Amino acid sequence: MLLNRKRLNQIMKSNGLPVLISAKPENAIYLTSYHTMGSRTIKERLTYVVYFCDDDIAPIVLCPSVDVRHMRELSWIPENNILPFTEFKTGNDQGLITDKFGFIADQIKALGFDGGKIGVETGFLSEEILNAFRLVLPKADFIDSGRILKSARAVKTPEEITRLKEACRITEEGCKVLIEYAKKGALEDEAAAQAKAVSMLNGAETIGFCAVGSSYRSAYVHNNPRHEPVREGTVFRFDFGALYEGYWGDLARTFVLKHHNPEQRKFHYAIRAAQEAGLAAVKPGVTANDIYIAAVTAGRRFDPDLRREHVGHGLGLEVHEEPILRLGSDQVIEPGMVMCVEVGKYVPDVGGFQIEDTILVTDTGIEIFDTLPKGILI
Repeated sequence: MLLNRKRLNQIMKSNGLPVLISAKPENAIYLTSYHTMGSRTIKERLTYVVYFCDDDIAPIVLCPSVDVRHMRELSWIPENNILPFTEFKTGNDQGLITDKFGFIADQIKALGFDGGKIGVETGFLSEEILNAFRLVLPKADFIDSGRILKSARAVKTPEEITRLKEACRITEEGCKVLIEYAKKGALEDEAAAQAKAVSMLNGAETIGFCAVGSSYRSAYVHNNPRHEPVREGTVFRFDFGALYEGYWGDLARTFVLKHHNPEQRKFHYAIRAAQEAGLAAVKPGVTANDIYIAAVTAGRRFDPDLRREHVGHGLGLEVHEEPILRLGSDQVIEPGMVMCVEVGKYVPDVGGFQIEDTILVTDTGIEIFDTLPKGILI
């Protein structure tokens, strides 16, 4: 199961929250273990999960009628608690819920929770949807449940870790192709196309991002690959991520083809030193700020002007999750967190320099999910 019920329930109890309503696709996937193409691609087709902070009360799910049979097959939630609603009334809607907000309100009222705190994703849901809930639950004290679910999702379950490891393996297979084609001086878009194909053949459901650039284009952080060759003596950088069963891979590397100059070496050494110091600082009990300070301090020994807004982020159903490894963050690192430790610097007319690994925080340190080289030359 993707959901860590014990952790989520503890966080809800500490916030005095007996029930929450979730509709953000990544949270709905987490709560139900149901993930399909439509979960993220059809943005307005939401699934609503009513989750109770009580192991004896099963969640209630309202999903679009086209998905109900599939969801009942894949979710851990009892079939009778997964109910279909119609997105658009047809006049022939027998057996379907036509007033989803009223239905959800009735379930919450029946359990006596309508007069207290109810969690909703105020940072995600539209004002129209929020107002619909306010109308049907007028006595409720609505609070933002987005931060609660973020905190719950920060520590991964064994099933999530398995999926993330596979996502990173698949991502790494694509990255190996990028390196192979760059060595040959291939076109950026040719290298990217081959990398995407290999990752797809290894089990990816899609490629989420493929930022590939050489020469001055490598300094464009989210560069789309161009029909330009990778040339000797120029910087080649990629940031690549494949999706596997709802979970992301995320890896980045920077190389110079065949020979480098002192300026390229300076920036590469700086970001490598920073990234490796960040990795070395990760262990249970430290804070995100501790990791940030360790990384930036090491990098500034080579590049005193190194500036980073963060040196990494959690990874899971979203590419950026908690914890964010940023200056001033007192979030404590815990075993079971999966995160990317990354450092980059993007220098106009010189190139972009970035190294990123995905890691699992263990009881004593870290497990790195990839084996890609970090040296400057290919």
